[in-house]
Amino acid sequence: RPLRDRRAALETLARNWSPPLQLSPMTDDIEVARRWMTDYHPAGVEGLMIKGADTRYEPGLRRWVKYKLRQTTEVLVGAVIGPIKRPDSIVAGLYRNGELVIAGRSVPLTAAQSRSLATVLTPASADHPWPDTVASNRFGGRDRVTLTRVQPTVVAEVTADAALQGGVWRHPLRFVRFRPELHAADIPTLPARPHQD
Repeated sequence: RPLRDRRAALETLARNWSPPLQLSPMTDDIEVARRWMTDYHPAGVEGLMIKGADTRYEPGLRRWVKYKLRQTTEVLVGAVIGPIKRPDSIVAGLYRNGELVIAGRSVPLTAAQSRSLATVLTPASADHPWPDTVASNRFGGRDRVTLTRVQPTVVAEVTADAALQGGVWRHPLRFVRFRPELHAADIPTLPARPHQD
């Protein structure tokens, strides 16, 4: 059945729902959709699904479009995946209460990005706070990932979507460039975690 019919049936079912269960809003007004992208972003809404009212869900076919809002921000490169002289991706760090925490991982770097970044990375000192490996489920996998820890002094500009969980990006970052004019004190920090009693 087309989306229009399925949505009408869902709205009937949702009449008695109460939070946290709720029906997502829907519009065919592009200006309303643009406002949603701005207004819902602070709540962690990562984007919009664009579906034609007459389209049907067809398994295995991608006829609908997911439009993600991405923002540019800075992070510290705390580790890389792969060798320091030929990194495959970065592991981003941000400070929370003075502690460097893993905040995300980038998609694979291009060959040019890898060569450029390798020129500014230095091996980590003994007091680097991160382990040698982490569970890859932090990055969407099931095995362990080996980290090549580096001195967390290189600031990287990345693009990220709005999907945060506990201050950490749920989806991979995209490395844009390293920022030699910035230092660790120049980048945003994560909010403190609430105290657990």
